[in-house]
Amino acid sequence: MSTSDPSLDAANQRWATVYRDESPRLMRLAAVLVGPDGAHDLVVDAVHRVVHREDFDRIAEPGAYLSRVLVNAAHELHRSDQRRRAREERVGRQATERSIDPASSIDVQQALRRLSAQQRAVAYFTYWEDLGIADVAQRLEVSEGTVRRQLARAKDKLREVLR
Repeated sequence: MSTSDPSLDAANQRWATVYRDESPRLMRLAAVLVGPDGAHDLVVDAVHRVVHREDFDRIAEPGAYLSRVLVNAAHELHRSDQRRRAREERVGRQATERSIDPASSIDVQQALRRLSAQQRAVAYFTYWEDLGIADVAQRLEVSEGTVRRQLARAKDKLREVLR
């Protein structure tokens, strides 16, 4: 992509230039933080987070800011991986302690179908993808209050149905 593309506004051209100039350095940093396999995804996620900020065109030091966002994203990924591993270990222990009744799995699937699409999405992003409230809100393009409300309603509905 050329940075002289007339279809891009000045702010987007600035970020296209920043990305072109900073991406090799960001890729090296990301490879150190998460390994070479996850580096590209981490850089893309960090750039996406920054570019989609309302005030991204007013960031004075975009390279430094992107580095900080990259480090924070790597930290979130690490925490998410730790929670996922702990959850998988817990489920594994529970599965060996008791046999899983196939009927209960069907009950859970039926209970999930009783949730609204937004409640299912919020529950999925929160519990399966390990995203925080702010990240779920951003992903679904709703307010954080809506995410909290929909998550509470989903938990209440599941409690009620699975009793």
